[in-house]
Amino acid sequence: MNHKNKKIMGLFLLGTFFLFFIISCSSATRNSQRNGLKENEYSRMLQREKQRALMEAEEEASKKNVKMTAEGYERLGDSYLRQGNMEMAFLQYDKALRLNPNQVGIRYKIGRLFLEKGLAEEAKKEFQAILKTNPSHALAYEGLGWASFKIGEFGEAEKNLQQAIQLSPGLWQAHHLLGIIYDHQQQFEAAITQYQKAIALKPNESGLFNNLGVSFLLKGEYEEAITSFNEALKIEAKNDKVYNNLALALCKLGRYPEAIELFKRGGNEASAYNNLGCIYLMEGKYKEAIEAFEKALEIKPEFYLRAYENLKKAKAANPNPSQP
Repeated sequence: MNHKNKKIMGLFLLGTFFLFFIISCSSATRNSQRNGLKENEYSRMLQREKQRALMEAEEEASKKNVKMTAEGYERLGDSYLRQGNMEMAFLQYDKALRLNPNQVGIRYKIGRLFLEKGLAEEAKKEFQAILKTNPSHALAYEGLGWASFKIGEFGEAEKNLQQAIQLSPGLWQAHHLLGIIYDHQQQFEAAITQYQKAIALKPNESGLFNNLGVSFLLKGEYEEAITSFNEALKIEAKNDKVYNNLALALCKLGRYPEAIELFKRGGNEASAYNNLGCIYLMEGKYKEAIEAFEKALEIKPEFYLRAYENLKKAKAANPNPSQP
């Protein structure tokens, strides 16, 4: 695959490699009812009541001038975190850490919060502080690997992730991130190995199969890529990225009718024809590219600027303009 093809392919795959914080664990839902509520709704209601009780307890303790313990603040932080209130969770963890600076578990939670908020430098400091007192803390090495990766220190990230795996071989996310790093470095065989190790540990994560498929795709092993993307869709049937990646792999094998249907499922009809036009343009099939872009404009003429710009490029690149 030449440099031009990799560049164009990269446009289609934008965002595919960055799934590590947004991978969702799907679980089967039950139909049983409790007083008219589905079981998962009932569980959420109980959890909210428990969280409210914790917060009320803190307010009551504050009114009575009762001294909170580090453990109490940590539990309260956990409660806020379950609610998605990361700012309040951080405040509670910070209070707990002030009372007990040597509590590694709380410091780790603060480091993870920093990562979630995109504050990689601050997260890195927290994980480094843990490792100063506990050099065998595998999760801290993993967290340090994530932080280093987000900063762009790929060598440091790789070293820390390898250390995390050495200490705890079951850390599937460490293998996952190593795969992402190797993909960025175009070491596709190494990336494939890491994704396969992650899948062996976590076989129900669709994002792992998607990223494995991307590695095969970039390596030029299109049949293997198709297999991986289909495995991802078995786990998570509604994933636009996977549909688009699968369509791209099918295009590489010349299976365009199948690809256009999958592009539609990964977006809409206009975007599907625009994507197909880009593939044709990349492959030097200018007549087909022009027809695809014109079809996209026919479907959405009022605002599909991308297809219009691509159509101009295809016409400019066509060496035989008398045969559009």
